This record gives sequence, C-alpha cells and structure tokens, in this order.
Amino acid sequence: MIREEFKINSKQRVLSAINRKKSDRFPCSYEATYEVTESLIRTLGLDKIEVADFSRSGSNQPTVSEGREFGMGHEIALQKKLGVDQSIVICPTSEKAIGNWWGMPLVSRLENRKLLGVWGIVFQEFKYPYGTYIEIDSSPLTEVDDISILEKHPVPSLDLWNFDAYCQVLKNYKEFFVWMNMNGCFDVARFTRGTEQFFMDLAYEPKKAEVLLDKVNDLNIAFFKEAMEKVKGLVDGVYLGDDFGTQQGPVISPDMWRKYIKPRYKKLVSLIKSQGIKYCQHTCGGVYHIIPDMIEIGVDVLNPIQPLAKDMEPEKLGKEFGKDIAFYGGIDEQRTLPQGTQEDVKKEVYHRIKTLGKYNGYIIAPSHAFQPDTPIENVLAVYEAVLGCKIV
Repeated sequence: MIREEFKINSKQRVLSAINRKKSDRFPCSYEATYEVTESLIRTLGLDKIEVADFSRSGSNQPTVSEGREFGMGHEIALQKKLGVDQSIVICPTSEKAIGNWWGMPLVSRLENRKLLGVWGIVFQEFKYPYGTYIEIDSSPLTEVDDISILEKHPVPSLDLWNFDAYCQVLKNYKEFFVWMNMNGCFDVARFTRGTEQFFMDLAYEPKKAEVLLDKVNDLNIAFFKEAMEKVKGLVDGVYLGDDFGTQQGPVISPDMWRKYIKPRYKKLVSLIKSQGIKYCQHTCGGVYHIIPDMIEIGVDVLNPIQPLAKDMEPEKLGKEFGKDIAFYGGIDEQRTLPQGTQEDVKKEVYHRIKTLGKYNGYIIAPSHAFQPDTPIENVLAVYEAVLGCKIV
C-alpha cells in the first residue's frame, strides 16, 4: 500500500527522478512503432472506446505513413492504461508540409515512395516484414566543394510548423510530464551534407562542417523561441535527438565532439534551461566518454541507454554518473525484449532499477522504440513490472 505522503502525480514522479529524489515508484515512458501501438490498442480493447481526437498530431513517431487506424486520443488512452508518466510530443506541421520525420517536416511526395524533407534531404519509405520505416535516401550537398554554396543553402522556414496547433495538442497531455521534441544540429547537418562527406569535412575542412552546424543550431534556437511564445507552461522539458554513438563507440572522437559539437550544444541547452525547464539528450550507441561533457553543459537526462553498446553497461553508468544525471531507457530492445520471456523482461526491469536507478534518477523505457518483432506480452511485462500488477 502506498503511504499517503508518497501519493504524487506523473509530473512530480518524473521530476523526482530527474532530481534524483525518492518517489512512490520509478516513472516510466512509452515509445513504439505504429504497428506495436495499434496492436496494443486492440489487445487492451481500447479500439472500442470513443476518443475526442483521432489526429496523429501528438505521436512521437513519423506521421506520413498511410493506413493508420488510430490517432492521438487512442495513444493517450493507451499510455494511461500502461501507467506511463511522460510523453514526447512533436509539434504538428502546417499545411505547407505533408507530415514529419521525428519532427522534421516532410514537404512533398516524390516517385517510388520517396519523400522530400526540409533542408532538401530525400527520404525513402521501406516496407519490412513487420512494418514500414522511413530512412534517409540522399543528401543535397554531398557533391558541393564551394563553401559559399553551403553558406547560401536555404534554411527551412518556421511556418512549416504550426505552433498554434501545438498549443492545442499539448492541452491533451496535461496529466503527463511533457517533453517538446527537437532535432539536433549534428544529425541534420550530416544528413544535409551526407554522413561520409560531413565526417571528411570535420577531419580536413572543418569550416565547411561548421557552416552547416551553425545553420541548423541557429534554426533550433529560433524554433525553440517561437515555440515557447505559444506553449510555455504546457511543456516541462525539451527532448532533443542526435546520435553520437554506434554499437562500438562514438561516431567521432570525443575530442572532435568537444571542439565542434559541445559549444553549439552549450548555447542551445543554456537557452532551454534559462526557461526553467528540463533538458533530455537522446543519443544512441556508446557515448560513455562524453557523458561528463553532457553533464557539464547542463544535460538533465540521457536517453536511450543502449546496454549492449560499448561501455554502456548499466552498472558502470549508474555507479559513475548516477549522482549527476538521470537515465531514461535501458530495457534492451536488441535481445531481451524480442527474444526473452516475460520473466526475463521483468528481471531486466528490476536490474535496471537497481543499477541505473542506484541514485533514484531513472525513467523506465526500452532502449529503442518497441519494435514489431517484440511480443506484445513482453511489452506489457515492462509495465507490469513497473506497476506491480497485471495489465488487462
């Protein structure tokens, strides 16, 4: 039985974890592909309920794919059923876009299931045995040699996003701790230039890389300022995605990251924190060596904690950094969730609580969005472990 003094709401529960304070239980989150979400909605009988909003505006998944049966209202009902405490909410795009890719507006459809995105990046929809993914197809500046062309490359207009609609969407999430989704300067710059060429620039002609990094970072700052004019008080933090790691370690050297990426992040994070809200850094892979730098510039939460990546062992992270940063994720989506039993999943949740949650700073979630090859029973097992009861 929960003691009276520990009866708190989801926002307070997440804030307790971020501030590494004890709470009634560890908070949890939910991220999944559409295929998993739709299966859960049916499994739990939520497809039969009436909801006020069928739009996909609030989803933290790409919203361009066709044939989706359920929308924001059902997703919110699902999160409440699972006992979820926080949600990442993407700003809706305006009528000038056809959808988004993790918050990046997609502006038109091309031939052969290709999509034109902001910055001139071309995406491709791929159908897999379990579902559909949207991935990078080509980059507009790969063959450019003249730095002046990089300097003149057009910056997306803020009118591709609908901040008034965002305000209305966020009102549906008032029971959750809400993260405003943003994209980082590192990934967008390399997608625009082409990853290989961007890394070559960093190594041999860094001014070319810096031109794009600054363009994207400046847009991020403008986006944040514009959004906060509309949604201040409706969001509790910023969740920003940039992948600095692979399974084997950092994608660039820690020294290079500190020289070219860290100063730009410091500028953006300082602005975000000045508004009195929290900051969560998403980065896949092995990023152990730059965690102290993230702590230094004010990162409050690190996501998604990929436990099988090099140097990302939960015991190690919890012991070395648990006093200074909160962890979010860590339930292995590579092996345990798709291949383990329900008991394996629950044991891993308890293990992460003891390790990543050593100093109370832990938000329970998968190490990647739940994938369609993960049994629904295993997805439910995560939340049954969190809540201590069977979800029916």
